[in-house]
Amino acid sequence: MQIPELFPSMLERVLAEYSEGTISDFIPDSYTSLPELQEHMLYPCVGGTRHLHNPDSFAFQDLECYLFLYTSGGQGVIQSEGDSRMLDTGSLLFWDCRDYLLLRPVTADWTVRLLFFSGNLAHIYYEEICKLCFPVFSFSEKSTAFDNLRRLTEFGQITSPHHAIEANRLLTDFLSDLLINLHAGQLDKKAPPSYLQKIRSLFDTQYQQAYSIADLADSFQISRYRLSREFSEHYGLSPVKYLNSVRLSHACSLLETTSLHVHEISSAVGFDSVTHFIHLFKAKNGMTPTAYRDGYRAFREIDHE
Repeated sequence: MQIPELFPSMLERVLAEYSEGTISDFIPDSYTSLPELQEHMLYPCVGGTRHLHNPDSFAFQDLECYLFLYTSGGQGVIQSEGDSRMLDTGSLLFWDCRDYLLLRPVTADWTVRLLFFSGNLAHIYYEEICKLCFPVFSFSEKSTAFDNLRRLTEFGQITSPHHAIEANRLLTDFLSDLLINLHAGQLDKKAPPSYLQKIRSLFDTQYQQAYSIADLADSFQISRYRLSREFSEHYGLSPVKYLNSVRLSHACSLLETTSLHVHEISSAVGFDSVTHFIHLFKAKNGMTPTAYRDGYRAFREIDHE
């Protein structure tokens, strides 16, 4: 029996012991994995969107996995041994489920995205992140980070090595981004200059627009060289590479969820050349946009059989 197939019953049993609420409101959708690969990779166990209602509470511990919990709406409180935190809309909790955790809605409806996952390397990311902060983060639903989380929580059945590798890649990228952002903050204790925060926000939310580094630099009355250097120092990528990464992530989402042609997707995410888009997409994902869509659809067809 594969670990993800066993996990829902394990989670339900633990919730029944510690919780005071309707357990069916909490249990996410089951996933499957490939036992010959899960020993070496990160893999999802269960995930999905759930609505938790006040005054219910849900608690668990001694589960050999990790949790991402993102608040899409409302507010909730988490309680662990000797600590209590409020989770507002846009906050993400990363948790080692071996430790006790209680979740309690504060508002009438607390909407959360849940992803329980496992894998041999998960503890390394968790320990490194905990060295730097309590593992709660904030980001917008318009951000690339949220788009990656959405894809993870909707991943579903793993039916081939390629599918398992894609799940591992998404989890690895997501965890690496969290850790890199924290390390960047440690390297420079000062917050990024306001102009960098504004530029990054533009890239995250208005990535479809055409940008010129020279024009951005002029608008903030700094040199283009300073802009590129400071952006790279704070965010780990040059402005152009960061913007392209955001665009490519959203392109993956459009390939998965729409029937738009490749040239339409290229234009929709902000590329002015479909050839350039295909080249960058293949360099990042190891395949063309068309191959990516065909593979994704094949997986989904198997999922629904």
